[in-house]
Amino acid sequence: MFTLLRRVRTQAIIARMRRRAAKLLVLLWLGWYLSGPLAQFVDSWDSPQEEIGDIARSAGGVVTLLGGVICFGIALFRRWRERCLHLARAVRRLRLSVGFKPPIFRPLTPSLSVHSPPLPLRI
Repeated sequence: MFTLLRRVRTQAIIARMRRRAAKLLVLLWLGWYLSGPLAQFVDSWDSPQEEIGDIARSAGGVVTLLGGVICFGIALFRRWRERCLHLARAVRRLRLSVGFKPPIFRPLTPSLSVHSPPLPLRI
């Protein structure tokens, strides 16, 4: 029992470390990527052809960064949708457990069986 608990704790610690390492790598990559355009802004020793190559590399990085942001947005939207669906199911279960019944609307005119027989016509 004790070794099982220790194993579970160890796995949780490893999972947290992996998340932290992934965050750190993403931040390092982002810093490295953003430092490139700043260095290009300051350098004046490149020829025009080298500047064009630098701009093309920067454009490729922007497209990659934009793709990452879009993927993150899609994942965030899916998680938000799952939580909303879970909440809707919980509310539906709660409403059904209370015994909520939708109201039955009766017509404003009485049914045919309630009408009196027609009156004779006087001429």
